[in-house]
Amino acid sequence: MRSANRFWWHVGVATAVIMLGCWLCSGTMAPYGTHTLGDCHYRVNGDHEQFSGVFAMLDGQPAVEWRDSVVLRRILHPLLAYPLMKIFGFWAGGLMFNLLLHGGAMLALALALRRFYDARAAVLACWLFAAYPGYAYWAGLPYSYALIVPGSIACTIGLLWWHERPSLARVAIAATIIGVVGCGYDIMPFFGGALLLLTAHRRRWRDLGVSVVVLGVWAVFVARGLPAIFGFPATNSNTQTYGNVIGAWLHFWQRTDGWGAVLAEAPHVLVSNFLFSGMIFFPILFLLVVAHHLKFRVRPILGPVALAILLSTFAVFLFLNLAPPYGGAWQLRGTWLARLYQPWFVVVLLVVAAASVALRDTRRHKVLVAAVIACCLIDGVAIAGPYIHVYGVYMTVNENFYQHPSLKKNWSWLHHLGVRPYGICK
Repeated sequence: MRSANRFWWHVGVATAVIMLGCWLCSGTMAPYGTHTLGDCHYRVNGDHEQFSGVFAMLDGQPAVEWRDSVVLRRILHPLLAYPLMKIFGFWAGGLMFNLLLHGGAMLALALALRRFYDARAAVLACWLFAAYPGYAYWAGLPYSYALIVPGSIACTIGLLWWHERPSLARVAIAATIIGVVGCGYDIMPFFGGALLLLTAHRRRWRDLGVSVVVLGVWAVFVARGLPAIFGFPATNSNTQTYGNVIGAWLHFWQRTDGWGAVLAEAPHVLVSNFLFSGMIFFPILFLLVVAHHLKFRVRPILGPVALAILLSTFAVFLFLNLAPPYGGAWQLRGTWLARLYQPWFVVVLLVVAAASVALRDTRRHKVLVAAVIACCLIDGVAIAGPYIHVYGVYMTVNENFYQHPSLKKNWSWLHHLGVRPYGICK
């Protein structure tokens, strides 16, 4: 089989696998589900009406149907899914869109990694992506969170594209990609920060200025423009939490009581969030590959783009977890909310692709491939475990990704509702 045919065969099968994974984690299998809804008793999250409210707003329904939603600013996912949602309904249409969205993300990732690394590296990273439980956590429900993983892929491609041949036009486009994705999820601090780090590192000061302006315009559009266009409040209980963190930093000299305990807890929180934000096995693979690189001093595998995303994610962690004590119902700190740092999973894909090129035609490349296969297999169990009656990995991975009390009932849900993806009612 010719190399081009092998490449497309692998990418095609990986695309089918990731779309199948999206479907398998729907219905009663949705890890993010906390309640049941409808005659089939499929699982939904307690915020189901919050998310469906965005579709209702776009659909022109009366404001009483959606004005209380706190996620109206996350408009990109329901906007792109609107045609399918309009034809098939919010739930079925949203799930169909999620399957197509993740299939498209796989194809885009494959083409990008083949361009910036090579075909064999792209195939290895694509299979790793196909088995990543992080997309399956969200994709079985028609919510805007399903955009996090494909959106992270899109932003990463934009960063790689700018870094390949920096220019003012490319930096404006890369910043726009990040801004557009920011209309779907609060992802700009991760990839916008990475873009600023990359432009500063390359000492391209005009590019830095352009990226600051473009990212700033998109941030204002999300925070103020969308509310003005659609007529919903610019602040709510969800956005106010960010204001609480910022306010704590701005008045840090007034918030010293208990700050020492917060700082002392930070190392433990860092380790926990690092491990569980990547669904356990991605971070372990990352550490093994980086440790191998440091031991044998092979070609650099933590490239500028991967390092910038990692540093930007770490900066977000420090900003949220080292903040002085603040009030409010929600605390954006601690071990319970590892899912906030999910976007860094793309670093693992980039590191594996770089390691594949660096170790090519050596015995250690076979070790890398074996490690990736092992990670794919155990992550596959985390996605499909209940179907093959292996529940422990499924529950451990998903329940530590987001340690909310209402999400600690997977065993009970599966026992009472059965293992049924969307479309299988009994």
